Amino acid sequence: MAEKATKAVPAMAVAGVLVAAPHATTAAKVPVSSAVIVEQAHAGALAGLHEPTRPTTVRTGGMLSAVTDALVVHHEPTRRYTVRPGDTLSSIAQRFYGHAADWRLLYQANRSVVHDPGMIFPGELLKIPGRTARSTTSTPAMPTALTTSAIPSGTLSCHGLEHLWEEAGGSSGHAFMAAEIAMAESSGRQFATGPVGERGYWQINTNHGSLSTYDPLGNAKAAVIISANGTNWHPWTTFTSGAYRGRC
Repeated sequence: MAEKATKAVPAMAVAGVLVAAPHATTAAKVPVSSAVIVEQAHAGALAGLHEPTRPTTVRTGGMLSAVTDALVVHHEPTRRYTVRPGDTLSSIAQRFYGHAADWRLLYQANRSVVHDPGMIFPGELLKIPGRTARSTTSTPAMPTALTTSAIPSGTLSCHGLEHLWEEAGGSSGHAFMAAEIAMAESSGRQFATGPVGERGYWQINTNHGSLSTYDPLGNAKAAVIISANGTNWHPWTTFTSGAYRGRC
């Protein structure tokens, strides 16, 4: 009887843990410490069996990785760009992103520098944020003139030039003269370029620095400034020669 009582009983595996068979308690006494370890291992194994699944993660090749692809975006590095004469937010967006409509991305990233999206100036340092996997081109495109839809752009008539002059803060009393000067200078063409680089409707000379721009509103504001709000047109040869008369 003593020999039978000391014989080891068979064991069975439960979730990778050796556990004494149920009838073993009648045949042999297990040390207290061993029993506690076995019981804890058994409880841990059962807890593992009932642990809720976590669909957001998987193990691949021994490394934990997220499977929530919809939440993962891959960022490109932010670059810097110095504005050149004739640049607009749309043209810069076209250059870096391939879509002029992404001008809003540039505007939002450079609000501390660009206060009016229709007014950027040579020498300004802009951040060119990297596009992400979620970037889209569904944003409405900005007009070719890189300004709001309320600002006339493209090839303009005398009426359009008057409207642009007033939008730039020019005196309505001098709007007609301003339109005649612009029509004589550029035939109302936004991207007209003079023999020494004069730009835009009012052919603003490059010696005026950032005032020389093809941007409609910027060009009109330059004309307002240089002409002292329409009271001094002498800087324009079309005025001194009288070539402006009858243009509108």
